[in-house]
Amino acid sequence: MTANPRPPRIRERDAAGVVDELLSPGLENPYPLYEWLRANAPVHFSERMGTHLLSRFDDCEHVLRNPSLFPAPEPAAFFAFAPEAARFDAFRILVTSIINTNPPAHTLLRRLVSKAFTPRRVEELKGDVTRIAAETVAAATADPVIDLHSAISVPVPLRVLARLLGLPEESDRRLAVLIPKVIEVVDPSADEPTLQAADDAMRSLRDELTDLVRRRRRDPQDDLVSALVTASERLNADELEAMLVALLTAGFETSATAIDIAVHTLLNHPAHRDEVREHDGALRFADEVLRWDPPSATSAGFRVAAEDVAFGEHTVPAGSPVRVLFGAANRDPAANPDPDRFDPHRKAPRSLAFGAGVHHCLGMNLAKMEIAAVLAAIVARMPGLRAAEPPVRRRSVPLRDFSSFRVRPS
Repeated sequence: MTANPRPPRIRERDAAGVVDELLSPGLENPYPLYEWLRANAPVHFSERMGTHLLSRFDDCEHVLRNPSLFPAPEPAAFFAFAPEAARFDAFRILVTSIINTNPPAHTLLRRLVSKAFTPRRVEELKGDVTRIAAETVAAATADPVIDLHSAISVPVPLRVLARLLGLPEESDRRLAVLIPKVIEVVDPSADEPTLQAADDAMRSLRDELTDLVRRRRRDPQDDLVSALVTASERLNADELEAMLVALLTAGFETSATAIDIAVHTLLNHPAHRDEVREHDGALRFADEVLRWDPPSATSAGFRVAAEDVAFGEHTVPAGSPVRVLFGAANRDPAANPDPDRFDPHRKAPRSLAFGAGVHHCLGMNLAKMEIAAVLAAIVARMPGLRAAEPPVRRRSVPLRDFSSFRVRPS
């Protein structure tokens, strides 16, 4: 069990100023800001983000577990929310995917793809995941200084996804370039060149997926794409494309960031290195990392209140957009006692790192397995791993990703 210092007390400020700080580039520690929001503005309408922000665990969980009360908005609402981005196909495809679909359409889409993520199917992938992590870490030991993100955190989930979907492994490098560019289209701060680059990348990604679907229609294999194209409840071409794009974008960027954060946490909590040598210990460590510093600080999109909804003394009016703050919720002391302490042996931790309810992340168990496999491989092959220089966070919202994370393998 490792204790962490309490966050410094924050001087008096207003909620809008706190949100501005959360959105500032390079923020390493947003948790004192989340603490302030929970205590002073647990339901806050942010003019800058155009939505109500919820920071208490129970309030966030209530939104996620009640899709009829907080449905995803119609596509037109997303387009109106970001009119500049909505001019591009990349934005329209991402925001109308399964992540932002309501029942009953969501129920069908999820039923079709969920078969690839059952506990049994994920367990069958354990050997592949362990092998991929070990091979990737071993290859990275050749250089005296490596960029952790590009050398390990990106290749592992990409290769696993390629195995799951049936993509040839030689497509890894192309996807590693294309997917991060595509995701930039939903960044509220994206400028015109970034939006255009995202659209160009989406076009290339769609070409890759169209070719894969065509091959699997002719020659089905034991992979998810084959299962989708041969299912009795078939998706049309647009639905299938959107589903595969959602799986690649959601399953890659968040997992890669989670691996970065897990390794960063291990470097700062070296007393736990021996624990992560074995799979169960590495899984416990991964679980606590995801609670303590989740890769997605906020929900991927917003929801809309179907009626006036009271959260304690605060009311969200009908028709208002709502977004939950996972990072704030997971450190709510009402959900997790002493929440700022990192403790892989925490009893019954409560976490929204993968969402909750009908939209909870299908790839949750696979993502945890990837993190655990990488940690075990690093401790085995890089026992002297250390930071080559202080890591630099790129941002804290919507992802807790790094702009620089260079390490020395030994």
